[in-house]
Amino acid sequence: MKNFRRKLNFLLALLLLCTAVLGCVSAAPKNPSLDLYVFACGKADSMLLLFDGYSVLIDTGENGDGDELVHELLALKVEKIDLLILTHHDKDHIGGADTILNNMPVAEVRLPDYQNDSKQYIQLNAALEQSHADVIRMQDEASFSLGSADFTIWTSSIEYTGKNDNEQSLITKVVFGGKTMLFMGDAEEAWLKDLCLGSKNLTCDVLKLPHHGVYDKNLPALLTVSMPEYVLITDSVKNPAEEKTVSLLDTFECTVYQTMNGPIHLHLENGALDAEQFHL
Repeated sequence: MKNFRRKLNFLLALLLLCTAVLGCVSAAPKNPSLDLYVFACGKADSMLLLFDGYSVLIDTGENGDGDELVHELLALKVEKIDLLILTHHDKDHIGGADTILNNMPVAEVRLPDYQNDSKQYIQLNAALEQSHADVIRMQDEASFSLGSADFTIWTSSIEYTGKNDNEQSLITKVVFGGKTMLFMGDAEEAWLKDLCLGSKNLTCDVLKLPHHGVYDKNLPALLTVSMPEYVLITDSVKNPAEEKTVSLLDTFECTVYQTMNGPIHLHLENGALDAEQFHL
């Protein structure tokens, strides 16, 4: 009888051990992956990051792009925005923000801490007041994590004069799965110079080129210090990247994608990056 009980206890213990092991296996996380969608909004910016169940939207195109962006987000099964980053207050970056805020839950909005009197900025503020989003007007750089992604947002070192909105661009750095993505807003000469000569690590695998491919004398320095594998340009057939910029990129070992050829999709998984032009 004692031997029977010992055998029974052994079998029960073995069964519990197997159940625990199988539970650990089933609970093990899948390989984390990230998708970046760069929407074709003409000479304007709107980019979506999807990873670990999070949705991060960087910029919202022009005033007439809001409805189309909502449609495209829903087509990608995005029903909420965890973080909306508005790089600066130009109409081609915040134009669709009010439509997004009025039609989709947004948990947090980060934008630079300066003001202007444009129609789009007034519409944005009205939508923010009606929204339940946590609004952070950034004065200093910040680092934080969402899921498996590490974010760093740099605020501009250039004083706002009332005319140089591009130079107020927030720079967003995202590190995920061993790869780095750098989103440059519309940073221009003075802000680019400070970034390239400063202590910030601009090395990246994916670079969203600043200012829609407009050539800047500090672009060679930016490309030299960042050394990207992929360069993304938000341009259009009507307003393509400047030929001088395209010629410069030809001298670097990088693959260039332009929204003038359609939306762009990058997929990152197991440390490997794949890119394509896509259509929803």
